[in-house]
Amino acid sequence: MLDDLENDAIRLLCQLEMYFPPSFFDIMVHLIVHLVREIRLCGLIFLRWMYPVERPEASIIERYITEEAIEFYLSYMPSCEPIGVPKTRHEGKCEGKGVRGVKIQSVSRKLVDQAHLYILNNTVEVIPYITQHIDETKSANPRMSEKWALNEHNKTFLSWFKKKVYATANVSETLLRLARGPNNDVITYGGYYINNHCFYSKMEDDKSRVQNSEVTLQAESVHFASSKDKNPITASMSYFGIIHEIWEVDYVTFRVPVFKCKWVDSNSGVGTDDFGFTLVDLNKMSDTNEPFIMVSQARQNFYVIDPANQKLSIVLEGRNMHVNDDEDCLDILETTSFSLRTIQDKVDDVIDDIHAIRSDHNEAIWENTIS
Repeated sequence: MLDDLENDAIRLLCQLEMYFPPSFFDIMVHLIVHLVREIRLCGLIFLRWMYPVERPEASIIERYITEEAIEFYLSYMPSCEPIGVPKTRHEGKCEGKGVRGVKIQSVSRKLVDQAHLYILNNTVEVIPYITQHIDETKSANPRMSEKWALNEHNKTFLSWFKKKVYATANVSETLLRLARGPNNDVITYGGYYINNHCFYSKMEDDKSRVQNSEVTLQAESVHFASSKDKNPITASMSYFGIIHEIWEVDYVTFRVPVFKCKWVDSNSGVGTDDFGFTLVDLNKMSDTNEPFIMVSQARQNFYVIDPANQKLSIVLEGRNMHVNDDEDCLDILETTSFSLRTIQDKVDDVIDDIHAIRSDHNEAIWENTIS
């Protein structure tokens, strides 16, 4: 009987090859050729297969497939609310919204101008004016170094930009408002929702059991070897800091949200260990004239005390959040807090001399004789 069954299976596959393409005959289709031989060698199926053990795992997979199907269907029914599909409490809060402890605060003109200058440097419409002013500064002072020209640009750009925009006809309303500058009164928040994340100020973070005030900024900066360096290097660097205040800078017709941060000194407070982990010393904060960043530029991270050195903290990045193709939404990626390759190289150096071989019985093939 088993011989006839085996021959019938082979003939069936040969007939199927006449109608179906070769891609149809994957490993599962080919498996039926060996089922009869498996019965001869191993006996009845219900005595050896793992259906009772694998059933829970199959149920988990079935549930996962069901949720995936539901989410796929919901993409065509955006007005419907999903039932039983978990989602983060920050989902949908990508556009930016200030929360917790809203106040109006009067700040010094120096701080407002620092925030204003950073906003101008990160506004697309202002970039041509910045380029023009730097070129004019260099032309007027040909003997001065590149570093001096950039410092002079930062000192004089606000007043130059205001005069330049007022003297230009048919400029946009946005440029006019930016040229006039912001008010001294800023709106402050304790927290801010942006890019499906929630950021807190350091004061609010101290009241919470979680960390939401730590940020990383990936930015290109110009590096000088000395004050007379004529060949500065532009490089991308990661800056690690803590949010101390959350502002909305008021330009009357619109507001621009920024984070006021304290940054770890990149020269003496940032390093890596032997495994590639990024380490920061939170006791070494630098005094900088650029404490502000745009809220859309912030990348959330977490500082965990290094068990090997209690004075240092390990930088761990926030979870990757892919929400949509909106360019204003943050996508945390590409920069990892540690090197998997480095760890793997160290693991590969270990010689594995442990052999997992059973010696309590003799291995053999059990054959069930079926009459």
